[in-house]
Amino acid sequence: MKPFSLALRVALNVVIVGALLITLLIAMCYWVLLREADAQTREELTTKAAQIVNGLSEDLTVRKWRSWQHEITGAVAGHEDLSVRVTHVETGETLLSVGFLGASQAPLTASLDDGALYPWKRSDGIEMLTVRRSIQLPGLPPMVLQMTQDLSAKQRLVKAFLRSALGAVPVILLLTGLAGWLVAQQGLQPLRRFSALAAKVSARDLSPRIPTDRLPPELQALAQSLNLMLHRLDTDVQKLSDFSDEAAHELRAPLNNLMVRAQVALSRERADEEYKDALASSVEELERLSLIVSDMLFLAQVSHADMQLAFEEISLRDEADRVSNFFLMLAEEREINLLIEGVASVKGDRLMIQRAISNLLSNALRHAAPGSTVRLSITPAAQYGAALSICNTGEDIEAEHLPHLFKRFYRIGKRASGSTGLGLAIVRSIMSLHGGQASVTSAAGKTCFTLTFAYTR
Repeated sequence: MKPFSLALRVALNVVIVGALLITLLIAMCYWVLLREADAQTREELTTKAAQIVNGLSEDLTVRKWRSWQHEITGAVAGHEDLSVRVTHVETGETLLSVGFLGASQAPLTASLDDGALYPWKRSDGIEMLTVRRSIQLPGLPPMVLQMTQDLSAKQRLVKAFLRSALGAVPVILLLTGLAGWLVAQQGLQPLRRFSALAAKVSARDLSPRIPTDRLPPELQALAQSLNLMLHRLDTDVQKLSDFSDEAAHELRAPLNNLMVRAQVALSRERADEEYKDALASSVEELERLSLIVSDMLFLAQVSHADMQLAFEEISLRDEADRVSNFFLMLAEEREINLLIEGVASVKGDRLMIQRAISNLLSNALRHAAPGSTVRLSITPAAQYGAALSICNTGEDIEAEHLPHLFKRFYRIGKRASGSTGLGLAIVRSIMSLHGGQASVTSAAGKTCFTLTFAYTR
């Protein structure tokens, strides 16, 4: 079964809620109308009976010598729904009967209080309401007045209201459903912008964005989230494209070198020594390719912001000592001293931090002046956590190169010798995973690379 559209679902929900509310409203109106009709009937009947009794109690001169029978008959005349019977208290004899009931009035028990109301039904099921009043007139025996009102007219009015209200319910629900569908169509208009945007977005073009200025507040947060998602995707796709271009460019040179050397070696018969030289040169290029591929894989791994790391408390001093031990022979060959200062602990991944220190220390030893000192300074700082600086003395790095040193495959002239151009990019990615940053300064013959950690204890 094909699922309903969202607009139709909204319309159906509106109809269901509307039906419940209308039913509740009709029930309340019916109950209020029934209660008010009953209260009004009781009040009118009681008032009418009181008026008759009070009229009979007036002096004959005021009543202009009219008999009590004539007074009662005149009071009931014109009221087709009223019927009156007057009986003798002692004998129960009917002294007067006026109205539609005749002598078939409901019997009243003597225990009822004067002015009491008595609801009852006729044999045909019509509801009646009777009031009892005592009559005491000079010269006449005690009498009882029974005034009865036919309730069928007001009951027909209440039932007519109920029939009309229930008959109008389908029309009201139909109009409510139509209105709900139209309102839903109008309310879903902003979502069509989302659909139009989705149709425009592709891997080649992630630039479309949803304008948020005219959106309802409920959809602005969704639009902003989608725009942010598209921005991140656009940025990541651009980075991937740039990385692919850079990798292709970097790999093309050694591959071309290998191809050219192989073609030259095979172009004619050569001595064994020449073949050995060609193979040795090819091995060097292959080692460089292997190093580039290894660094690219590692960089791709650490470039994921959601990468799971095994964070633990790490002593920067211990890790600096451990990494420095691997470079002691290189430092001794170049007569370079390694000096480690300071102590601090951070939260991080041990292997990742070792890789970052190793890359920076390798660069420092490669570019340090012979006989100089490479200094590793560890500084705890409250505002950012802890910092590890690796400084060497030697040729300065030009200022225009400093902002680009941590980019992939970025190298500077003769400094590029033996480098893949990925070491500093790996350092930056590692620090990003640790919530920190990597920076560099170079002036007055001193170059310092600094790792700033955000977590410390």
